Amino acid sequence: MKQKTSFFLKTPVLCITLLCAVLASSIFRGLRGYWVFYDPNMAFLGGSMGMFIITLVIIALLIGITAMRLYAPEKMEAHAKAWRITGMLAFILTALFFIADLVLLIFGGGETFGAFWLVFKKDLLYILPIAAVGSLLLFLPCLRAKGRAILSVCMALCIGCSALWMLFPIKSYHFVSAPVVMDTGEEYAVVFATNDTGTAYVHYTYEGKEYTVYAQNNGRRIGDRLIHSIHVPYAHLNNNRYDIGSTRVIEQYGYGSRLGKTVNAGPYTLRVNEGATQTYLCISDWHSYIKKAKAAIGALGAYDAVIMLGDPNTNMEVEEQAVQYIVQFGGDITGGEMPVIFVRGNHETRGAFAAALPEYLGYNKLYYTVKRGEYSFLILDSGEDKPDDHVEYGEMDSYEYHRAEMLEWLQTKPQITDKLVVLSHAWQVSEPEPEVSRAAWDVLQDMGARFMISGHKHVCEFLEDDRDEEAAPTYLKAYPSITTYIDGGHRDNAYVASKLTLSETGVHFEAANNRGETVMDKTLPW
Repeated sequence: MKQKTSFFLKTPVLCITLLCAVLASSIFRGLRGYWVFYDPNMAFLGGSMGMFIITLVIIALLIGITAMRLYAPEKMEAHAKAWRITGMLAFILTALFFIADLVLLIFGGGETFGAFWLVFKKDLLYILPIAAVGSLLLFLPCLRAKGRAILSVCMALCIGCSALWMLFPIKSYHFVSAPVVMDTGEEYAVVFATNDTGTAYVHYTYEGKEYTVYAQNNGRRIGDRLIHSIHVPYAHLNNNRYDIGSTRVIEQYGYGSRLGKTVNAGPYTLRVNEGATQTYLCISDWHSYIKKAKAAIGALGAYDAVIMLGDPNTNMEVEEQAVQYIVQFGGDITGGEMPVIFVRGNHETRGAFAAALPEYLGYNKLYYTVKRGEYSFLILDSGEDKPDDHVEYGEMDSYEYHRAEMLEWLQTKPQITDKLVVLSHAWQVSEPEPEVSRAAWDVLQDMGARFMISGHKHVCEFLEDDRDEEAAPTYLKAYPSITTYIDGGHRDNAYVASKLTLSETGVHFEAANNRGETVMDKTLPW
């Protein structure tokens, strides 16, 4: 038994166990968007934080054992059995945590891994230097003089390269996709992203005059973001050409700044169809499954504009998630040449970046109206799908107040045309508050709304009496003039996208999945 347990105290085993423990704790931290530190699925609140602390304790123990093993082996002899048991327990617990993390990553699917990696790669900037210094301290005693010299030189080179990289970024500066032209209800916001921070501008000519409009805040150019939004009046951009540009900002000082490369792209032509027949691509709940979403979109054919109905990813912890799953995806499917109507889903309300998202996309408010020829769109923000005090939200939500404000605005009955389509991620408008939902629907009926287009449920169908939805029969009976269409989304390893064709006589609903199969084909009158 003694010989078996002593295996866990051998220097190579200790070092490998320590490396796995560091990786396990880092992966666990990267998964915090799912295994949150107040995880309601744990037996007690704070359970996952407790597990995270255990991994840190294991790392501390392993460092202590390794240091004692290398620098003071004689002192371990006095309590050899205790050290052997400690080493064995640390090894077993590390193996369990490491395997559990890998299982979570593998079975979490693409959405889990994509969001995890965006967070985890930022932590690598801290993990790698710490691991390098720790390795230097732990491995030096195991090496001969020549090996120590080589290791020291390698470490010095790594530190030097890191310092150089901090001063002079090595990666090239570029746009991540074509721009997305968001229709805010008041003007356009030309939104695009770069792979590093910089200033941004839009250049165009209108009525013989050249304009260069920067992303700025009260006169100061904004240069600390990956996502850039520049506001341009409707008339200036409708069926007009424009270019985009950005200058890398390496550092900003009180007096001066250090800038990098300037990049440009374009020209793009914003094609706006305000005619009697208009087609809108509707996408919702793609939850990072961009490849499948694009396949479904390709099966639907051409369209004039895009309606994003929310839930691009599981949360908005970091800006890069919005870059990849909203801006880049939006740029890819529009080419910067058609307007986009944005509707926030409940998953964009979660995470540290959630509060900043509307401003970064060019919106002051996420409830507004858009007029396109003889058609009107009324965009509502349904917010979260559970009460504000739900444990998942960590006391960071105030959507009850937000929806109350929206209802007050709605009750002013903003100006619309006779042919009105309502867009809301959750069809109820306020899923946790039935009284707010009913009040909102009362107004929608008074305004003459004909269609409600929503997502959230990951199905493609019209709301019917026999749906497995408690509130559905009540709403169908109380508001028979409003037809609710649930757009599709990702479900059962497939993605469904929709296309709406608005005409003077009615709306044609069609939908297809990523295998090219038609799942909806129906026309309803106004």
